[in-house]
Amino acid sequence: MPFHCGLTEDYREVVKNIRNRFPTSPLLGLSFSMGANIMTKYIGEEGNGCPLSAGIIVGCPYDMYKVIKHLDSQRFTFSRFYDLAILNFLKNAFKDNQDQILKIPVGMDVKKISNSTGIMEFTEEMTRKAFGYKSAKDLLDYSSCKNYMDDIKIPVLFLNSLDDPICIKSLIPFEKFVNNPNIVLALTENGGHIGYMGGTWPTSWIEHPVIEFFESALKHYGSKK
Repeated sequence: MPFHCGLTEDYREVVKNIRNRFPTSPLLGLSFSMGANIMTKYIGEEGNGCPLSAGIIVGCPYDMYKVIKHLDSQRFTFSRFYDLAILNFLKNAFKDNQDQILKIPVGMDVKKISNSTGIMEFTEEMTRKAFGYKSAKDLLDYSSCKNYMDDIKIPVLFLNSLDDPICIKSLIPFEKFVNNPNIVLALTENGGHIGYMGGTWPTSWIEHPVIEFFESALKHYGSKK
């Protein structure tokens, strides 16, 4: 199926399956980048009924429409590298599943899809049609997790880097963290897009705050069983 950056049904089914298999174990959610957007949206959708005890969101894009507009507008920056990499991934995914996707009777133009020069154009020509949205903006606005953050009812740590070339500082919804006591934002000067490398022999240090937050959340808030 074409990639939908706000589709939470698959994630929801996975969580249900794990909960059924381990009914007495605490469930903790950790996600990165696009998965961070999906998991945040899921937690907000679930509200008070969320089966997770706590979550950590790393490199969240928050506003999918503005993030993609930002990436598509870049020409000679590192952000352009990500834009082209994501676009090529989408095109290859479409090519690999083209026969199945084209069974959806919505009048897709294979040539326009294959010749897309940006993620927004690809979304307009393929993904939004496959899922029945009026426009790419409609799909991306619906998918943006910032619209669901007010409804988060479990402790969640958001970790963003100020030098992230995708999830740039101006797109972080700081007001959401002021208004919801269940979520907290941690900003680092460096880290890139979910890199967080450091040390004499650079290695990722992200596991340290992840472990500390989850241990603290379980200690102070307990677990849902």
